[in-house]
Amino acid sequence: MKLKNRSKFKIILYYIAGFVIFIASWYFFVIILQLFTQGTRVVPYPHEAFKSFFLLLYTPIDGQTLLTHVIASLIRVFIGVFYAWIIAVPLGIVLALTPFLDHIFQPIIEMIRPIPPIAWIPFAIITFGLTTTSNAFIIFIGAFFPLFQNVYDGVRQSNVVYQDVARSLGANKIQVIWNVILPSITPNMLTGTKVAVGVGWMCVIAAEMMGISGAGIGYFINYMKNIGYYSHMVAGMLMIAIVGLLINFIFFLIEKYSLAWKYNSEN
Repeated sequence: MKLKNRSKFKIILYYIAGFVIFIASWYFFVIILQLFTQGTRVVPYPHEAFKSFFLLLYTPIDGQTLLTHVIASLIRVFIGVFYAWIIAVPLGIVLALTPFLDHIFQPIIEMIRPIPPIAWIPFAIITFGLTTTSNAFIIFIGAFFPLFQNVYDGVRQSNVVYQDVARSLGANKIQVIWNVILPSITPNMLTGTKVAVGVGWMCVIAAEMMGISGAGIGYFINYMKNIGYYSHMVAGMLMIAIVGLLINFIFFLIEKYSLAWKYNSEN
């Protein structure tokens, strides 16, 4: 128990040290930048950005607080990831189990995969207009491929012996998928979902900064940049980082408790 407590204490110290180094580097960067530019300071000091961050949590600008913008962005992310999930997961399972369909669809998937989600923004605007659908489409594109690939690889790597045993006991194909394959690929689905949400979070910021919304954290950052409120702009960037950390923490808890059998077997 004492060793575990010491280990946790060390981890906390490492995090604190990393944060202190980050803040010190930030101050140093602003000072050096101002010495070389000798003009108007654009990048705010950390204390200015943090002050703006806490101020914007309860002070609305144009009727919306920073939290309102974050909620608007997260709703778009969840919509896009939801549609990616309900298409990518079944498609990954079907293609992994059906070589004939796999040979047909894999070239199409591999052709579309290299196109960055941001490159789809003009297409989304032309097709769906400046709507929530445009944002959801961009997020869908970004979230689909990590989800699909993780599920596809999980099915291909699942233990065939367990499937054969289930069939020998009289299980049909649907029962094999539901009772054998799906439980075995749960870690892959969680990993794919985690990556998909992370990619979707980045995609929605890019889409909002390109003008596909009238609210959202990306829209807020771009708007603050345009009107010259740079400390508010960086406060928005801090909010993006905090939400990203919270998403990672939530998935860590989900994996820890839903995959307890996996962690116990490894330990």
